[in-house]
Amino acid sequence: MDTIKLGKFIGALHRRFQTAMNRKLTLPEINASNANFLLFISEHDRVTAKQITTELAINKGLVSREMTRLENAGYVTRVPDAIDRRATWVSITPKGLTACETIRQIKQALWDQVLVDTSAADVELFFNQLASLSERAKAFDQLQ
Repeated sequence: MDTIKLGKFIGALHRRFQTAMNRKLTLPEINASNANFLLFISEHDRVTAKQITTELAINKGLVSREMTRLENAGYVTRVPDAIDRRATWVSITPKGLTACETIRQIKQALWDQVLVDTSAADVELFFNQLASLSERAKAFDQLQ
């Protein structure tokens, strides 16, 4: 087996999902990239941009631009930290939660299409393996 091709497959899968998401999303100011940010934010009471960059492996510039877009559209709010004014807390709004429902439905439909002939046990195994690999790959963040 040529394990080098894993990157090709994972990259192609990701790009195809992004393209499909962008085609199906009709929410104002929401695209495949910031939809993932919005879902991540919805899973927490509040987050910082640094948490988003770390957990989603996205560069700070993109996160900053997309947070401004999401805030201006009313999907999130940003509030400076009371103690450390350099940090800003991002929280989801009711409009953002409603958008997340739509985003989840689209993502679920896409995954259902891709995984149609895959058993629940295989999906769970695949999920757990990807989660584990993703955690191990965080070590790459420390490389200079």
